[in-house]
Amino acid sequence: MRRRYGILALAILTLLLVNLCWQEEQLPISPERSTTPALTDMQLPAEPASPSPRMSLAEVLDDKSKGAPSSWQAMPDELINQLASEISDSELPLAQRLSNLEATEAGWLSEGESLIRLQGRYALALEQLTQENEKLPLAERLNALSRLQDQWAADHPDLAADLFNPDARLQQARQLWGDEELATLARHFLPAEQAEATLAFAGARQQQLDQRSRYQQQLAELEQQLAASQQQIDPALRQQHKEEVLSQWRRDFFAREQGKP
Repeated sequence: MRRRYGILALAILTLLLVNLCWQEEQLPISPERSTTPALTDMQLPAEPASPSPRMSLAEVLDDKSKGAPSSWQAMPDELINQLASEISDSELPLAQRLSNLEATEAGWLSEGESLIRLQGRYALALEQLTQENEKLPLAERLNALSRLQDQWAADHPDLAADLFNPDARLQQARQLWGDEELATLARHFLPAEQAEATLAFAGARQQQLDQRSRYQQQLAELEQQLAASQQQIDPALRQQHKEEVLSQWRRDFFAREQGKP
């Protein structure tokens, strides 16, 4: 049980380290494509863009907190990467990893802590929260998480705008408890209009996931059929025949999909 919660907490730590996950905006496939899309060609819509992945989280926070006291001490990028790898890859309990991290940092910092260690402490707090509240109803677990987030936002105001804004709070809850009750999570953390937009996006994304799954399954079945039937076709005509069959299949597939809710 502790191992499971440790993994969840580290998922949150990873989330924080990449500044709440960004994705490139991509387009879904269309029937007009000239060749059969590969497995990865059916791409999903992306959520609203986050800060550029070219900027580290430390750079983003440092830029936004200029003029305000910092909750953490800056360290060389190479060391930050090393510390992040050590705390994420180790098989030790999270509390032990943080203790080792503190010892490593002592050789670099005379006071304070790095952003990695600060976020590790937050991951540990999340781990403890999930353990202590595991048997409570979801609404009570969400209230407990909100109280923890409020406390950290108050103690670390320079991090609040990026790591404890409504979207970030929701994302942390989703990492801990999944999306089975996304409506409850979204309406707990987000303003009403934004919650409904999030749910609409999640619904549209699920529809595309379902469509991609159907597409890949049916395409695999068709290609198996073609592989068997083409043995009886003149080798010089096989490629042309395959392209014609696949092209017609794509048109039929998307015509059927347009009628689905």
